[in-house]
Amino acid sequence: MKRIVSLWFPKLSTDRLARASKKDWSDRAAATVVWREGCPRLAAVNPHARAAGLRPHMRLADARALLPDLVTVAGEPQADLRLVEAIAAWCDRYTPWVAIDPMGGAVADDIARACSTGGFGGDAGLLLDVTGCTHLFGEGERGERALLADLVTRLARRDLSCRAAMADTAGAAWALARFAERQADLFCPVRGQRDALAPLPVEGLRLEAPILETFLKLGLRRIGDLYPMPRAPLVRRFGEQPVRRIDQALGRLDEPIEPRRLPPAFRTRLAFAEPIGRSEDVAAATSRLLAALCRQFEQAGVGARLLEIALYRVDGSVDRASIGTSRPNRDNPKLMKLFEEKLGELDPGFGVELMILSAPEVETWSGTQDALPHQDSPTVASGMDGTIDLADRLALRLGAENVVRLLSRDSHLPERVQVAATVATTPAAAGAWRRVASLKGARPTRLLQRPEPVEVTAFVPDDPPSVFRWRRHAHRIVRADGPERIADEWWRPRPDGSRPPAGTLPPVRDYYRVEDDDGGRFWLFRDGPYRLAATGQPTARWFLHGFCA
Repeated sequence: MKRIVSLWFPKLSTDRLARASKKDWSDRAAATVVWREGCPRLAAVNPHARAAGLRPHMRLADARALLPDLVTVAGEPQADLRLVEAIAAWCDRYTPWVAIDPMGGAVADDIARACSTGGFGGDAGLLLDVTGCTHLFGEGERGERALLADLVTRLARRDLSCRAAMADTAGAAWALARFAERQADLFCPVRGQRDALAPLPVEGLRLEAPILETFLKLGLRRIGDLYPMPRAPLVRRFGEQPVRRIDQALGRLDEPIEPRRLPPAFRTRLAFAEPIGRSEDVAAATSRLLAALCRQFEQAGVGARLLEIALYRVDGSVDRASIGTSRPNRDNPKLMKLFEEKLGELDPGFGVELMILSAPEVETWSGTQDALPHQDSPTVASGMDGTIDLADRLALRLGAENVVRLLSRDSHLPERVQVAATVATTPAAAGAWRRVASLKGARPTRLLQRPEPVEVTAFVPDDPPSVFRWRRHAHRIVRADGPERIADEWWRPRPDGSRPPAGTLPPVRDYYRVEDDDGGRFWLFRDGPYRLAATGQPTARWFLHGFCA
């Protein structure tokens, strides 16, 4: 059975400003102001302003008439959103399935306008799927109540006003968090949402404002008033929304929760009786968490590709560091060496009270740890060399995008036969062009990024060059091998998007491997066959493309 926690922060905007140590905001009547419906209106009010009769959505001119010395601050929705995201990151300590409440916001504003429920404004909410997580606080209902109490207590220590409710469905938890009158009603027993929702106002169903207004005019003020009503007439009169919301709240219809971060495949946590702050303690705790996680990998037959360590500090902030691996890995000592590169970047702050190690990305364990293979050689086991381990450590220091390997690509053109990719990229199976390339002559060990033009002298125009001049230096050829003719890929569009006209031959290159009298070996090509233009000058040009061993 699913168990959902709804967190409601009824005074998020005012709490944020009070936490910023704004004296006027804490000691005097104050409000945030936004431009809405063509005029400035109050978005959120503090307790002093509410006691004076001010409410959210009130026009600023009317508020000034009631309270001339009202302190106003411009509303900052983005700052409120950043605070909600920080709280959501902190809530990962309870469950990896945390979502910023999509059922508040505009819906809550409509409810407030339609029903005059008032409030402080500037509210926000979170949804936590704690299914399978409450056993960390105790067994059964006792653990669920302990989790709720711990959650609210820790948030209260950080000066955040919060109401937390737990139920089987997101809709029931949402309604209880906002409309339950007694503190004891915030906890709904398993399969008890029908009785728990019955005395709540219909605003708890998150209906549109026109529907709410009509319900109130008809005397339908409680959710329980809708239970005995026939469904067909209700749908004909009000549409499907009321029936759908009732079914979602009672668990008859699924209402998925989309988490802000994808839940990791594997995760382990370690809480401390007293906060730790020394780097040695953080490293020891990481090693302990890693050992437990590797045991989970062995049982599941997988290896980690990405690991993340999170430090939950006593001040409510969270610091994270992650490592990646080029191949699935579950070797505890090797993974710990990678973490040692990152632990120095973590800041324990005033102390760490909880650490969580998670594996967001895993892959099936193949039984051996592969090393980086040569272009044409099979993979070898990690016991034969430590190339993969070195690549992983370099990627942590330099960035994964700066540590690359060359992979084969299905192309016969020298400049396209290989492509640079990250070490983690798995090489594709050999294609047809790779097999064809193996039948051709040796390729240069070094290829220039761009072919450079050279001046060539030959005894016969179609013969290999006897002398070529490159960068003002003449090279006398003593040995030559070729030509090897390579045609362009006619099936690929040109840079301008066009294709060669039908019936025309694609450009070709005639490659020669040559050696000069100093022992240097070069890879030259002639751009097309030898021809004479109308001016009597040859149309073919020569280029240096690489150097042979």
